[in-house]
Amino acid sequence: MKKITLYGAGGHCYAAVALIKSQKEFSPSLILDDTPDEKKILGVPVTKYDNSKLQTEFFCITIGDNLVRKRIARQFNAEFPSFVHDSAEVYPSVKIGKGTLVHPNSVLDAEALIGDFCIVNNNATVSHNAIVGDFVHIAIQAAVAGGVTIGEGTLIGAGSVILPEVKIGKWVTVGAGAIVTKDIPDHAVVYGNPATIIKYNN
Repeated sequence: MKKITLYGAGGHCYAAVALIKSQKEFSPSLILDDTPDEKKILGVPVTKYDNSKLQTEFFCITIGDNLVRKRIARQFNAEFPSFVHDSAEVYPSVKIGKGTLVHPNSVLDAEALIGDFCIVNNNATVSHNAIVGDFVHIAIQAAVAGGVTIGEGTLIGAGSVILPEVKIGKWVTVGAGAIVTKDIPDHAVVYGNPATIIKYNN
């Protein structure tokens, strides 16, 4: 079994460790963190990150924040495998980029394209022909309809719904429970039903 090093000992790390442990090919050997509060997470040792001592072939970023995940991804020259939970329903025509985590009971429908370093969380759905950019986080029970396009770094909040053919820009925040009925520009923060822009991210 191949050893893999993880980066990030926050809340999402627990889900990521459980996901990786459920697979047959990799075993989490170490979790790195800038300011570790825990000594172990699900039995995996946690230690302070020290670049001078880092030697790893396989790496997984276990941080929920999209921007931080992008910054970390740039720092390491390693292989970033993707992990898909056995309970996830992934159609054969789906394409998944490197470093992406697909959690339990999620559905990736026909011809969906999922970018690099994404998180598709528990019970989320990405329907047919949807395109999901790099560093996107689709939260628990979110539903992305057919033909939707989601730009880099966007957060699709828990329980939100993106209606068919909608185009969502880069680094957008879609609030929990929002119903997105029309295109959303880059950096917008939207909430409500129907979703409306309340501000823009810097």
